[in-house]
Amino acid sequence: MNDIAKKILNESGINFNSEEDINGILIPRESLLDFTKYEKIKEKIPDLKKIFSSSSLTSLQKNADMNQKWPLLNLVRQILTIYDYHLMPIRKSDGYTLDGVKKFKRYFRIDKVNKNA
Repeated sequence: MNDIAKKILNESGINFNSEEDINGILIPRESLLDFTKYEKIKEKIPDLKKIFSSSSLTSLQKNADMNQKWPLLNLVRQILTIYDYHLMPIRKSDGYTLDGVKKFKRYFRIDKVNKNA
C-alpha cells in the first residue's frame, strides 16, 4: 500500500501501521459519513490521481463531493478495493427506544478478499 493511500485511511479513522494490521478492523459508520473529515482529506486526492485512474475510481473525480452522498465512504471503499479489501457492513444491537423499537449501531469491518475462492 502506498503512503498517500495509507495517510488517507489513517486520517479517515482507520489507524494501522502495516497492511496486515488492517484486516478485521471495525470502523463506526458515522466516522465515514463525516463531511469535515472529507474536506481535510480532499486536498490529498490530486496526489492519488497521479497513481490511480479517476475513470475507474469515481471518488477521485473533481465533482465527487457534489454527485456522491457519502464521498469519504466511497473513497475509503474504493481504496480498500484496490488493495483487495472489502468493507463489510455490520449492525450491532444498541438496546430499545422508549417506544420499544430496536436500535442499532452501524459499523464496517474490513475483510481481506480471498482471491482463490
